[in-house]
Amino acid sequence: MEMNKHKANSVAQNSRKRKRKEKGIGKHNDSGGIEKLPDDMLIAILSCMRLKDAVKTSIFSRRWRYLWRFTSGKLVFVDREMETENFKSWVNHILQLHRGRPVDSLIIRFINLVLGPQSSDIDSWVFSAIHKDVKKFELNLKRVEFNLPVQNYEFPNIDKLLSFKYPFVSLKSLILVHVDIEDEVVQYFLASCIYIECLCIRGSSATKNLQVVDPLPNLKKLEVSDCSNIQSIEINAMNLVTCTYQGSKINSPFVKTPNLRELTLGGLFCKSFIFKPNKHSSYSATLVKLVLNLNTRVRKRTNSSPDLPQLHSLKRLELNAVAKIGRGLLFFISLIKASPNLLEFRIELKYPTPDPLRLMPYPSVTWQQARGGFCHKKLKVVEMISFIGHEEERDLLDKIAEIAPSIEKVLIDTRNTHRRDHKLPKSILGEVREQMKSNVWSSTESHAMVMSCRFPLETKVVVK
Repeated sequence: MEMNKHKANSVAQNSRKRKRKEKGIGKHNDSGGIEKLPDDMLIAILSCMRLKDAVKTSIFSRRWRYLWRFTSGKLVFVDREMETENFKSWVNHILQLHRGRPVDSLIIRFINLVLGPQSSDIDSWVFSAIHKDVKKFELNLKRVEFNLPVQNYEFPNIDKLLSFKYPFVSLKSLILVHVDIEDEVVQYFLASCIYIECLCIRGSSATKNLQVVDPLPNLKKLEVSDCSNIQSIEINAMNLVTCTYQGSKINSPFVKTPNLRELTLGGLFCKSFIFKPNKHSSYSATLVKLVLNLNTRVRKRTNSSPDLPQLHSLKRLELNAVAKIGRGLLFFISLIKASPNLLEFRIELKYPTPDPLRLMPYPSVTWQQARGGFCHKKLKVVEMISFIGHEEERDLLDKIAEIAPSIEKVLIDTRNTHRRDHKLPKSILGEVREQMKSNVWSSTESHAMVMSCRFPLETKVVVK
């Protein structure tokens, strides 16, 4: 009886195995051919996938269960992808399980982090980056909600770093946001990481005096922004191509940068580019792209220089500036005039709450002072972002159209505007509505449509 029962069970098991094989769901299913690939090739494929997707493959079979742990691609953790309270546990769990080395990138973005006893967790993330010999390391602890405690995470000091053998020896890119890093540690990265191409430090209160000095054969991109205690920067880097400095007023940091092509300036330092341009003449002639963030209003203003830096190589100029109703914008014509080979001009204006104690970070000039009989023959594209239709905005576009007959495209973007309560006269508004055969235009859009008529017919005008 027992023998017959055993035979019956064996027959049932064999039957189930045959059915599984017929359906193609057995352990060695070759229906797609992917199971024939060696583990190294499967790991290479997983390394090209997003981390979360690679982890999900562990449910496929026993063979796939641990493959993701040996990937060498990007390990990206962003707290917005999950509940914040689970974020640290998620990062710690994955980094403990992951065995791949070297790793291309370790990117951790933890917004609105409140530091406490758990800061040791972040130390472990930095040490994981060292163990995994990452090429790109980004630790972004940016604060969006400014009512949170302002304490930054402190990056391991030089003694902790040197307790590891050859820390970050393969590093090519280091991005630290709202992370306090001491000058000595920055100098270590520049001196010891011979492959480093990109260095970005934002919001570090521990960074005070930086020396970015050759030999730096691979450094192409440098950013130092919003470092509240910065006192000096020296940049002597032959191969530097892109640089951003946004911060307090310091002596010009650019000692020798013959290959500098793209520059972004902001904070109080940016004001010196406008009012003391002679301090920037040594490097401005090589710039191809210039971004000026004139968002910091000032308490006092010196007289502006009549001669702006001559930007002979400049192809694209971007301005992000605070503005004031009733305050002319024609000074920006002077910047266009100083850039005879300019192809693209973009300006975005913001209208903050009026503050009588603060002044605009650029001078007021007359049309005669701005133009001086100049005709621009190269300008092709003009973009005005957050257009609300103030007279000063319309006047600026009018004058650009007058001095640059070569313009081929104009973009007037009325989205995300700060105010929409300035209306056109009814006669003009009615004319626009009749031309557009529509009664749905807001006053801002109507102003934009009127401005589009100021350019030649062959100019493509886009209103958003």
